[in-house]
Parts: sequence; C-alpha cells; structure tokens
Amino acid sequence: MSSGRSVLLEHHRLRGIAVLLILAVLLVLAQPMHTWLLSLFEMAEAPIRERSTWGMIVFVLLVALSAMVAFVSSAVFVPVAITVWGATACVALLWVGWFAGGLAAYGVGRFIGRPAVERLVGAGTLGRYEGWARSGKSLVPMLIFLLGIPSDMACYLFGLVRCRFILFVSALAVAEVPYAVGAVYLGTSFLERRLVPILVLGVGGALLSAWALHRLHVRHGPSRLPADLQHT
Repeated sequence: MSSGRSVLLEHHRLRGIAVLLILAVLLVLAQPMHTWLLSLFEMAEAPIRERSTWGMIVFVLLVALSAMVAFVSSAVFVPVAITVWGATACVALLWVGWFAGGLAAYGVGRFIGRPAVERLVGAGTLGRYEGWARSGKSLVPMLIFLLGIPSDMACYLFGLVRCRFILFVSALAVAEVPYAVGAVYLGTSFLERRLVPILVLGVGGALLSAWALHRLHVRHGPSRLPADLQHT
C-alpha cells in the first residue's frame, strides 16, 4: 500500500464523517427511533426558548469545545439548535463556536507549547502533521490544511509552529463556513428524514477532506517531523 493511501486510511476526519453518516442513515431508516428523537428535541425546545440567550451561549461553548477536543462532537447538538433557533441562526452559532474554539486551540499551541499539544493530540499525530503545518505560510496552503486535517489538530499545530496570526484567522474564518453550512443542511435533512441529501452531503464532505489531504501529500510528501525536531 502506498504511503499516501495509508495516510488517507488512517485519517481521523474521514473516519468521523463515515461514522456520523452511517449513524444518520440508520436513524433515518429506523422510523420509531427517529420519531422518538424528534420528541426529545421538541421537549427540549420549550425550556431552551425560555432562556434563549443562555441557550445560545451554552451551545457556542459546547461547539467551541468540540473544536478543541477530538472526542466531543457538535453533531448531536445541531438538530436541537435548528429546532429552537432555525437554520440561519444555527449556521452563525456553529461558525462562531468553531472559530472561537480554533482561536483557543491556536493559543494553547502558541503560548503553552509542545507538552500541552502532545497531551491533547498525541505525540504520534504531532509527528505526522507538524511538517505540513510548518509549510503553511500563505492563505491557500493553510486553507487546504484546515480542510484536510481535523480542526482541533490543525489549530493546535498552527499555534505550535507560530504561523502568522492574521493568516491563521483568515484561513480559519473561511474554512469553517462550508462545514457550518453543511452541518446545518445535514441536520435539517435528518429532521425531515431526507435520505438522499444526507448521503450526498456526507460523501461530499468526505471527498472534500480526502482531496485536501491528497493535495497536502502531493505538495509536501509524507507527513513527518523535520529531522531536527524528531524525538530521539
């Protein structure tokens, strides 16, 4: 197996998209389970509306946390947010949360440093992708990196290698837009039990991520630490 294919097969974002897609399809096909979930969303709607401002703040904080910690997913919150605030507001809240989480992750990498990043993303992951992060010295390569690598890893790494902050902010702001729009459209399709859009969006997101990762591999070769930074 080629090294490029190996990287694709072990890619975290692709696995995550595949798992979420399979779960969404199964829940849509299982009508009793889907109906039960809709009833839960409706039960949650009234108390959240009563404290709408606090609900938005908590939602943004949870989304920000999902942008910093790999095992926390914002996908489970999106259908509730759509039910309560509508699709347009949900896109904006998702974008704000992911953007804030990305800034916080960049800050951890830049100001706390390597020991914290190794604990959060793992030394092996850091070794695979740090060389690519160091090559992100203009907007387009940084965008491709953010689209190809899960945002929690990418933002920690950009902070660790001290990428220019203004370029990082610009790339992060743009990169989160398609995922926010896609997540809300996917959530709306799930609520309405529309299977085709779910499949199209899931496959499209996976292809976008795979394309970005492939471009990184073609441009820079296999991901690895620079020789002077490898651990002995």
